[in-house]
Amino acid sequence: MSQHSHAEILSVFAGIVTEHVAALRDALIKLGEPTASGEDLHQFRVTLRRLRSAWVTFAPVLPRAFIAEWKPRLRTLAGSTGPVREWDVMLTDWLPAARAALTEDDEAGRAWLAAAFDRAKQARHLAWQTLRVELASPGVMNALTELEGAVAAFRLPAQPPRLARFAHSRATALRKKLLRRGRHPKRATAARLHRARIAAKQWRYLYDAFYPALGVRAAKRYRKHLRKLQEALGEIHDASVSLERVALLVNEAPPASVVNAFHMRARAARTCAAEGLRWMRGHAAV
Repeated sequence: MSQHSHAEILSVFAGIVTEHVAALRDALIKLGEPTASGEDLHQFRVTLRRLRSAWVTFAPVLPRAFIAEWKPRLRTLAGSTGPVREWDVMLTDWLPAARAALTEDDEAGRAWLAAAFDRAKQARHLAWQTLRVELASPGVMNALTELEGAVAAFRLPAQPPRLARFAHSRATALRKKLLRRGRHPKRATAARLHRARIAAKQWRYLYDAFYPALGVRAAKRYRKHLRKLQEALGEIHDASVSLERVALLVNEAPPASVVNAFHMRARAARTCAAEGLRWMRGHAAV
């Protein structure tokens, strides 16, 4: 990679960071309002995930000191939003789905799920209040301003040209990482498949958010397959942690019928993930 193209790629990165910082500021303002909703938090999380993913996509050109400073700071900010998201997934998806899977006469299962709903709502409320205090801290806005200033030195006055070679090389690298982490999806640990999901998400963000900035387009079909694979891998992860998390709250082991409802969905997700990974192996990155 020439020094010229290196500088052009850094300039694209700076533009992406600046755009995402502006979106995060807007999201923080909404989250500070009394009417802030779960959707507002979701948009903040998605924008922050895309921003963090830029550190992966542009890693080959980023200064080491810059990575060392900002990668952990953004990870900490993202981590603070995790508990609310986890309870939202539990309350809006996994618990209702488990209840729908039970038979009408399964009194034990329904009673356990009713208790789980109540405890999860309480935990979600507490996590939401804690998060709002953290996000209202001046340190969050100050950090965004600091990041914006840090990338200003990377900006070039002229619009960079198409950087297709770099874009395709990063897609190839992320494909390789995904396939390595996603080996044997029907028997791999949920933890390893969660890492595969992260790679799929990074690859998808490359196509959706960063390819246009690099002057490249990805095929809609490929993006569709990536999204479906990411969702399946996410289901495997959620199934592995959700039941254990809510069981600790209820302080009682779930009935076998509830456990089976979670496990059946996880097995279906593993089958879907296996099909998605098989497709990825048969198609080179675009």
